[in-house]
Amino acid sequence: MFNKIPTVLTSQEIIDKAFSRASKIEVPYESSLERRVRNEVINRISTIESITCSHLDKLVKRFPSSEKLHPFFYAILDLLFNVDKYKISLSRVNTSSIKIRELSTVYIRRAKGIQGQRINETMRAYYGRYASIIKDLSPDLKFLSECRDRMKKVPVIEPDLPTFIIAGMPNTGKSSLIASMTTSKPRVASYPFTTQDIHVGFRELGYFKIQMIDTPGILDRPAVERNEMEVKAMLALQKIDGVIIFLFDYSDASGYTKEQQEALYEEIRGLLPKPVIRVQSKIDISPARIEDIALSSVTGDGVPELLKYMESIMGKTHAEH
Repeated sequence: MFNKIPTVLTSQEIIDKAFSRASKIEVPYESSLERRVRNEVINRISTIESITCSHLDKLVKRFPSSEKLHPFFYAILDLLFNVDKYKISLSRVNTSSIKIRELSTVYIRRAKGIQGQRINETMRAYYGRYASIIKDLSPDLKFLSECRDRMKKVPVIEPDLPTFIIAGMPNTGKSSLIASMTTSKPRVASYPFTTQDIHVGFRELGYFKIQMIDTPGILDRPAVERNEMEVKAMLALQKIDGVIIFLFDYSDASGYTKEQQEALYEEIRGLLPKPVIRVQSKIDISPARIEDIALSSVTGDGVPELLKYMESIMGKTHAEH
């Protein structure tokens, strides 16, 4: 949803672009030099207004309104930058666009009513006041450019879709599970809070389309091992109405004991008050079946049973609503 935000030009780039286009304006031949100069000035002012306001209006339109964001994305953006400052900067961009239109109207009217050398003087005065408005916007444009760069790193998650969030210690088979259960190659995106990538997979499940999310670095270790940003990112997941699939690996391949995995399970249950499905992974190399739901992403054993159970949960949720 953040990939359609246009590049944010700097103040100087906006001025240079507008002035360059205005300098190329040529008016049809006029027998009166004064009339030709007047028309040229009016057309240049109109061109500067059009070029500038088009860019500023596009920024206001394409940058998402924080009031209309899903709570999950609002929480994510609030981690990436100051949302209040973001709203103020967008408001200033909108106000500057209005000012440019008003200024242009005034100077076009003025150019129509004066004569001689004063027409060129009006043009120079307009250039100065126009440039002052745009230069005052410089800090806001710089900040919004930084916001855009950060927003483009936000993973493509559809928070209104039925969602299953995969949790569990590292190396318990989370990404393999998503790959084996989704119908297309999972989306992989840079996650702004960790050095690892988030994986998002989709599939049809009965009458429903669902998404499955693996968030490495967020739900795979105790809170004491997470930095402040990662803890807040985990709390942002509270805004998604979903179900947690917690993977337990009893094969010893992950390197974590049953007690360590149970401790993380209890912690996540406390921090994310959502339904939790306990699933045993790597059943093909495990010494025993311990959980009611057990599977192997390698052989496919147990995957249909998990999908059936997930579908039953979706059916109950749909009936309740």
